[in-house]
Amino acid sequence: MKLLETGYNEYFSQTIHEWAVEFGSNSRSVLFHVYVPFNKPQELENLKFVRKVLKEEFPDAQVVGCSATGMILNGKVQNDAITVSAMIFEDDTTTVIVRTSYDKQGSMDPQKLLEFVISFPDLKGIEVLTAAPYQPLLDTSSVIDTIPENIEIFGAVAVGDDTNPSFVFADDQELGYGRTALVFYAGKNLHLLTNRMFGWSPIGYPLEVTKSEGTVVHELDNKPAYDVYHHYLHIKKDNNFFYDALDFPWEVKADENTYYIRHAKSVNSDGSIVMSSNIPQGSKIRLTYGDPRRIMKHTKQTISEIFDFEPEVVNIFNCFGRMLFWSGRENIEIQEISDYQQTTGFSALGEIMRHKGNSVLNNLSIVTIAMREGEHGHHVSLSPTDIEDKINIPVTARLAIFINTITEELMQKNDQLNEMLYKASHDALTGILNRGAIERAIYEKCDQCEEFKLSGHLIMFDVDDFKQINDTFGHAIGDKILISISTIVGDYLNTIPGAVFGRWGGEEFMIFIYGQSDDLAKDIADNILNKVKNEVLHEREVTVSIGVTKHYPLESVMQTLTRADELLYSSKSNGKAQVTCDF
Repeated sequence: MKLLETGYNEYFSQTIHEWAVEFGSNSRSVLFHVYVPFNKPQELENLKFVRKVLKEEFPDAQVVGCSATGMILNGKVQNDAITVSAMIFEDDTTTVIVRTSYDKQGSMDPQKLLEFVISFPDLKGIEVLTAAPYQPLLDTSSVIDTIPENIEIFGAVAVGDDTNPSFVFADDQELGYGRTALVFYAGKNLHLLTNRMFGWSPIGYPLEVTKSEGTVVHELDNKPAYDVYHHYLHIKKDNNFFYDALDFPWEVKADENTYYIRHAKSVNSDGSIVMSSNIPQGSKIRLTYGDPRRIMKHTKQTISEIFDFEPEVVNIFNCFGRMLFWSGRENIEIQEISDYQQTTGFSALGEIMRHKGNSVLNNLSIVTIAMREGEHGHHVSLSPTDIEDKINIPVTARLAIFINTITEELMQKNDQLNEMLYKASHDALTGILNRGAIERAIYEKCDQCEEFKLSGHLIMFDVDDFKQINDTFGHAIGDKILISISTIVGDYLNTIPGAVFGRWGGEEFMIFIYGQSDDLAKDIADNILNKVKNEVLHEREVTVSIGVTKHYPLESVMQTLTRADELLYSSKSNGKAQVTCDF
């Protein structure tokens, strides 16, 4: 497998002809990538000539391309002209096929795609180049994720703006605005490895996206989203917002296994923020900052994995925002691969890679696709000199590290404190409130009842013949019964506003009902009686005896508690498995 590269210049036709003479007749599959500067409309005329030459010299080759920026040529990023790269596949079993979704406005038929994939022997990877809007892109990803996980998924979003819309193209087809092109890579001896590089450091406390619609985030922790930039970073609502906010993208936690980076594009007059891609409501986010040393450390780790794979070609999709972050040093990461490997690619508006079963649109990342034909390629050992040492860390980055370290320590201490408080207030066996916590709650609720002139009811119950259960079946079975009762009653009481539930001691439980009627308090007691009898599973019937009373104004809490206890034992004395009430 070989990679040939050239830029569009006065020697372009001659260069392509020389490639055809040397490789055209000897290669089973040739794939051209053509990247066109998005902000130079005059290059569209040159593109017509480029495609004409490729068709004449390589009539059977596959061609795919898109509008781009930061095109990689000879291992460096450039923006001046169209770049053309040719992947020459030399193994007879390798096949490359390009398909588009032009006919359905970016959408795909899942069944047709699956049928095509199944019929494609030794499929190893699918490349996605897209100019589709976000929702069709999501739809495409959901379709692609139905194919087997051993097939690598990768790609990028074509670059464009309001003046110069993004596009993709394939073979002889017209430019596709808002469309998607797919490249299928297959071969018995073809091997692909995808990786991604992040390196952004989270800073500050997690925030919840409490209101969002698509790419617009309205609120974080029920406050206007812009407050996070205004209050903490003093970033203004002006024409520089995009560039100022680019230094502080968001780490979005979609679930326990899925994290990705998103950056702010603009801020609206109401304080909402337009983000680079959709952020679901309910997500947790943290601000991050670009620590050059950490980014380069992560880059080194990924490059080490790439070199261990021994590729012949590395395709690189670098984020446009990441390129802007380096501000004149955009070659620094690309060069670390290009010094040792043949590379091609461009800087995109989003990088696509399937990770843990999900094709995720990444921002501010680099996605790499290492390729080789055969079991082994050219082995490269990474220089022992740490590549992150090439970066001088500024004082501001050191301060950010200091603040972030303190934040992480405080969050850890806060988690430890919450855990201690939980253990101090909850029963170790059943997980409900313990004696101290339920007693404190009862005193507080009784005070509130008197202050706001609301009713308060106590329900106390005890498991009948519990000593006999322990003696007959063992304490382990007794514990399981207590846990079962706590779960069943607790789940029921969660549906009752103003109910507090705890373990009073041993097999005794206490409930305080706040602001409900006498009739409802009686109904709750009857329901608990029936739920325990019918839902606690044991080889012998498990029942409870219950006492119900209410807290009266001007009486002490202890008087109410004593009366509930007396009513409970009246139920015990009168035959058990019943409710005794004094109102």
